[in-house]
Amino acid sequence: MQLSIAFVFSSLLTLAVASPVERSVDTVRIPITKRGDFTAEDGTVDPQALRAHLTRRLINYQRGFAAYEQNTGKPHPLSSKELLSKRFAMPGLLRLQPVEEYMWRGSIHVGTPAQNFQVDFDTGSSDLFLPGQDCTTNCDGHSKYDPTKSSSAKDLHKTYSVSYGDGTEASGEQWTDIIIFAGYQVNGAVVGASSDYSGGLAPAQFGADGIMGMGFPEISRYNSESVVDKLLKPFASGNRIFAFRLDNDNPELTVGRLDKSLYEGDITYMPVTDEGFWQISMDTVSINGTSIAQNTPAIIDTGTTAVIGPTKDVAAFYAAIPGSKDASEEIGAGYYTIPCSSSPASNFTFGGRAFTMPGESLRGAPLGSDATRCAGNVVASDHQPFWIIGDRFLSNVFSVFDMGAKRVGFAALSDLSPDEDDDEAAAN
Repeated sequence: MQLSIAFVFSSLLTLAVASPVERSVDTVRIPITKRGDFTAEDGTVDPQALRAHLTRRLINYQRGFAAYEQNTGKPHPLSSKELLSKRFAMPGLLRLQPVEEYMWRGSIHVGTPAQNFQVDFDTGSSDLFLPGQDCTTNCDGHSKYDPTKSSSAKDLHKTYSVSYGDGTEASGEQWTDIIIFAGYQVNGAVVGASSDYSGGLAPAQFGADGIMGMGFPEISRYNSESVVDKLLKPFASGNRIFAFRLDNDNPELTVGRLDKSLYEGDITYMPVTDEGFWQISMDTVSINGTSIAQNTPAIIDTGTTAVIGPTKDVAAFYAAIPGSKDASEEIGAGYYTIPCSSSPASNFTFGGRAFTMPGESLRGAPLGSDATRCAGNVVASDHQPFWIIGDRFLSNVFSVFDMGAKRVGFAALSDLSPDEDDDEAAAN
């Protein structure tokens, strides 16, 4: 079911206006939507959507590691020959439904005069691409970016290609232009105008127009700063931040400052260990008193719905849950089920502080073949020596991405009703 949500981008009150960032006169209150929970029309789990999402995110990391090596001249510390191979292409998944529509998205404005677009906000990548005006294959129905109608657009005379393991691809030409995002104007940001979208990015499959990455330039396939990095660079170091509250009732993205109404207590910060992805060290994962995966790398990724971990760790995770079963035949490799009647809470510890992922976040939809078994939202991946921490965990915490201090922070969510959230937003 599609949800309409008030999505507030807050302005920085103490910003000294400087190029390449200027304060926009546009509203800072922007509606966003997020679709679906990988369920079929009958309410059971959609195995194809789950498998496709896992494949796409793993290929995203494969491409990110390759871009990191190309941009820095050295391999990423978490990459491996197996991960960089094409084994994750999974030819059997080429016809499966892609699932970027499950990501968080909202509005940005590009060019002069402004052209309006919906984009997915993805901390697991760094580039912005949109359908270009000349794109007709799978682009009709999307809003299209036409740089020839923007007086601020400049052609970089560079091409790009973005591809994923399920066959989804976009390719086109790189431009620089004005981007208005979160109430701020960013001059000279790189945007890809796609001349080709594959079927996975067609409007029926992909709810947004494009993707806006929010990672570091080291993983950019354009070898460029992300829009948010370029936006925040002139800010004072303590304000070079953006933060997400991703619960379904009160989702919000704040840029340039922290909205203290959205969280309570202290924020626990962890340093980014390798710039590129938002990569930090995770102390441990535990469930039902069993500790798993001590002192392991973790990448914080709003573009991934599930939590994905190494095969051995995830097997130990489910071994600690009574009644859990391997679901590789029913769903796909790496998936497990838990009893639908159970709600085992798990703890993810960062910076010495445990944050809980409750049972309802771990428990997905029931199998079509057995309504007593529900898909688990912690998924295993071979040849992956790190964890990917996606929305199933992030929806339970307030998450801060600090580009100035190169750190990630987590805090407990405050208790907000929708009416209170609206009042706070209006007051700010």
